[in-house]
Amino acid sequence: MNRPILRWLSATALSGVVAATLVAPMSVASAAPGPAAFCADGSQPMVTQDEAVAFPEGEPVTGLTVVKGTQPVGFTGEYVGHVQDALGKGVDMLLFELSGAGIDTGNPRAGIWAGMSGSPVYAQDGRLIGAVAYGLNGDNLPIAGVTPAEYMKQTGVDRVAPARVSLTRSTLSGASAATERALAGTTLPRLKTQKVVAGGTKGNALANRTLKRVPGSSATARAARAGGFASVAAPTVINDPLVPGGNVAVGYSTGDLFSGGVGTVTAVCGTTVWAFGHQMDFAGKTALSMHNASAALIVPDSTGGMGSFKQVSQVGQQVGTIDYDGYGALRGQIGRLSGFPVTTNVLNGSGKRLGTYSGTVVNRDMASFAAAYAPAFAAIDTLDNMGTGTARLSWRIGYTVRGGRAGTLTNTDVYASRGELGDYLASGIGNDVASLLETDLADVTITSVTSNLTLLSASATSYRHVGAQRWNGKAWVWASGTSVKRGQTVTVRPVYRLFRDGRPQGTVGGPARTFAIAKSARGTARLTYSAKSQQLPEGCEMDEDGDIWCDDEFGEEEDTPRTFTQLVTQLDALVPSTHGIVNLSQKWKSKRAKGVKQREGYSVAPGSITGTYTASLRVR
Repeated sequence: MNRPILRWLSATALSGVVAATLVAPMSVASAAPGPAAFCADGSQPMVTQDEAVAFPEGEPVTGLTVVKGTQPVGFTGEYVGHVQDALGKGVDMLLFELSGAGIDTGNPRAGIWAGMSGSPVYAQDGRLIGAVAYGLNGDNLPIAGVTPAEYMKQTGVDRVAPARVSLTRSTLSGASAATERALAGTTLPRLKTQKVVAGGTKGNALANRTLKRVPGSSATARAARAGGFASVAAPTVINDPLVPGGNVAVGYSTGDLFSGGVGTVTAVCGTTVWAFGHQMDFAGKTALSMHNASAALIVPDSTGGMGSFKQVSQVGQQVGTIDYDGYGALRGQIGRLSGFPVTTNVLNGSGKRLGTYSGTVVNRDMASFAAAYAPAFAAIDTLDNMGTGTARLSWRIGYTVRGGRAGTLTNTDVYASRGELGDYLASGIGNDVASLLETDLADVTITSVTSNLTLLSASATSYRHVGAQRWNGKAWVWASGTSVKRGQTVTVRPVYRLFRDGRPQGTVGGPARTFAIAKSARGTARLTYSAKSQQLPEGCEMDEDGDIWCDDEFGEEEDTPRTFTQLVTQLDALVPSTHGIVNLSQKWKSKRAKGVKQREGYSVAPGSITGTYTASLRVR
């Protein structure tokens, strides 16, 4: 028989089960002399952990949470025991059997549902005991694990590494025989925390792919990748203030780019908010946006494996910032706003603006994801397909380096895809933001990211090099096998095969270019057209069989930038996919020496190009 496992209750999932680890930091600091209070001004009295664990079994409690809309409703419960050291040495988890708020009604009953995380639990005299933060999955049991208020109050205090705890009869101090039988022998592992992102179900899969593809080595980025994103609506206006028992959404980014999660407010002391009763990413000092949210309903789990959850219908505008992500709580400040703007303007081929997608990146570690997701989602949302089309993306990244020096990085590229246009659009801009933020050459702060997305076609239009032609004075002829004279010029052009959605549409000629044939040229000249993705390393050539030969067996050292200026120059030198390389290689010979002379330049195609083609010309 499967034993129940304690899980996280954060609606760090809006539409799914959320869970996390019961591994935690070390003990709570001793309470200050005098009456215990959660708020410094004494406005919220508090039950200490020592008092709570000494409750007799059946001690009645009350609580607040939201099941629909934004207004908290009450629930009741009774003490059933505690789990010794479950949240770290000296920090016990309090166990309560709860009733109301959709917990023990309906068929099936919801039990302790995801989204209750942070719901305050009070003693009969109104003192704060702690926050609902863990629940039993599988059977939707109404037993909640509560993080002590005394521990939550210490959020932000340095602590040592957490400990892993197994439940035994000895750790279940004060629990009834029935509770001991249900829990003894289980372990409390770290479980993945599910995150949410704006864009609904249309953008959900794209957001998860973008999250995994863009660089990011921080703990926050790794935690977000591990959990993935569920879908949620973009923020709107909710005028209700944050209150104990009310919903609270926290985000890495906001606006049309909202990504983060939703839980419940435990306490508000002046402008300081405590929520969740557990961590988001356990990041410590952080920056996460803070919003109110509105619930649609509680969705009970009938499978016994997914867990019940609160479905959130709306997220409000940012009203503050979470500044600390501790093991026992999130702590934030109302009225404090931070972040930088990310904006994508969508235009059609004629330059008419079709829409704007914008938001604010609050968490620096998720900047490359948000900057990449903005144009990626804008494309599939506007095209209204899975990502088939052709688009040009131009982006501008504003930044400052320590000392106040400001700068910008600009780039442009054209992308075409039959189903993954959003993924392609995310790559260049996301990598540029990540390269600036993760360099060790300077301390960089991003100040803005703006991109213009021009939708050129609802079809994936691309070009492939399939030939080369030269002008013979009267007409264009195929270049291969023709003769050119030493000391004269030759005019050439590429030939592309046009593809729409992967189907060939015939051939078209590209832009003409003139090369001089050296007077010392002998034998054969080779004319090569290649896309930027097929460019050969310097000192290398491709033979007629497609094999690449290089002068140096091991090649030269990678051209790694040594200064921040060099890094920006490299990033700014992106060659668009419409730009190919044309190279004329001529063998030459004199009385004393011989060699190969090369002339090279760009060849700009009407759209994204691929492939390589080489033509051989006789020199006479």
